[in-house]
Amino acid sequence: MNATDQRISRRNVLKGAAVGIGATALTSCAPDPYDGPGLHVARVHRVPTDDIDHHAWRSSPEKLIELGPQDMALPQQLAPSITAVRVRAIHDGTRIGFHLEWDDIDVNDLTIRVDDYRDACAVLLAPGTAVEALRPMGSAATPATLLHWKADWQRDVDQGRQGLDAVYPNRSIDTYPIVYTTPPAEVDIATYQAADATEWLPGVHVGNPISAPTRTSPVEKAIAFGFSTTTTADTQDATGRGTRTPTGWRVIITKPLDASDAGECAVPIGAISTVAFAVWSGAAHDAGSRKCPARTVHALNVAS
Repeated sequence: MNATDQRISRRNVLKGAAVGIGATALTSCAPDPYDGPGLHVARVHRVPTDDIDHHAWRSSPEKLIELGPQDMALPQQLAPSITAVRVRAIHDGTRIGFHLEWDDIDVNDLTIRVDDYRDACAVLLAPGTAVEALRPMGSAATPATLLHWKADWQRDVDQGRQGLDAVYPNRSIDTYPIVYTTPPAEVDIATYQAADATEWLPGVHVGNPISAPTRTSPVEKAIAFGFSTTTTADTQDATGRGTRTPTGWRVIITKPLDASDAGECAVPIGAISTVAFAVWSGAAHDAGSRKCPARTVHALNVAS
């Protein structure tokens, strides 16, 4: 081989290597080529807990989940305003994450007034291979784990706990009798806590998570044994984040694969579990069981 042939040969080797590296890079960013039933949970290096646009979410194929009426329990929602949610799911061997996106032109992220309703979404996890009987919030024998993201909690996390001034900025207050030594405009939940007077704030006094003075996560983890049994879990280790898009919401929700509380559903790797989804529209006055649930449960196929 002469010098010219050697240069051409070396150039071709380098060119081939570059193409190979490029192909590998493209493959690493492409969705896992899964075409089986249910929702595929691709394995990634790390589940991003606060980055909605991280490239890891694109490792899993997106699945369109159809939503329908809720006609099984009161209050019902027979005419759902949200008809579909787009879902991806990934795990890293320790944590599982869900990426949800849906269209909702109205923003409802304040629940200060009595007639305020929030936008929200939830993931239901239960054991078994797409067990339809567990869609109504689990059962007495087989509880379901609920991961509930709330738009008003997200606003609390992003902007601080929202109070009356968020909707009534021009209100006038003479005094709060129990904490009269504090200027009215400066009174907050911490004021009552410092004065050992939280009995005047019943929700705070009994530890109701809805009344929590601060928020560290917009996601509530709960356990349910059927309709009307949903209870906040003792260990709040679910995380998430939601943000507005030009047409609606984009939300991520994550939790450990292992169970932390009694009744919580562990998600085994290399196996199939049951999963379902629901969305609430504040503009449609959705609240509680008045929601837009998935028309059916789905198999959650967790890659090894």
